[in-house]
Amino acid sequence: MSDQRQDQYKETAKLTYDSLLEMRRLSYAAQADYGKWLVSSIFLMHGSAIAGLAFRASATGVPPYLSAVLWFVVGMIAALASGFCAWLNFTAAAGQYNDWAKPAMLFDQSSWPTEAAKAREIERTKRLSIAFGFFSVLTLLGGAVHVVWTWK
Repeated sequence: MSDQRQDQYKETAKLTYDSLLEMRRLSYAAQADYGKWLVSSIFLMHGSAIAGLAFRASATGVPPYLSAVLWFVVGMIAALASGFCAWLNFTAAAGQYNDWAKPAMLFDQSSWPTEAAKAREIERTKRLSIAFGFFSVLTLLGGAVHVVWTWK
């Protein structure tokens, strides 16, 4: 390999290596921030619904719509599952970037990142997180419909 091609390779490898390290750092940061935001937001909605129904129940006796609390409890569990799957997703992504960011790639072309070994895990946890999050939102709607239906 000529010196010019070797220099080009080293420059490209250095930029790629630095980019992979930055993506790993960003994945860790997103993992923490997204998990906190998601769980807090959905818990707030479900918790408020449960508190509202419990307050209403204690003020007037046991109303028939108190059974709607089950919808919101299931929604909280789904929110936790969604947050956990999102956390697993970002963990897998960070692990993938970590596997790819090998210092040897700066000098050895055979150490260049190859296939995404964790691609299946990343895709699966992403889809599970979306499904659980969507299900959690549906339980909010289901609980609201349950309350309105029994309130009549």
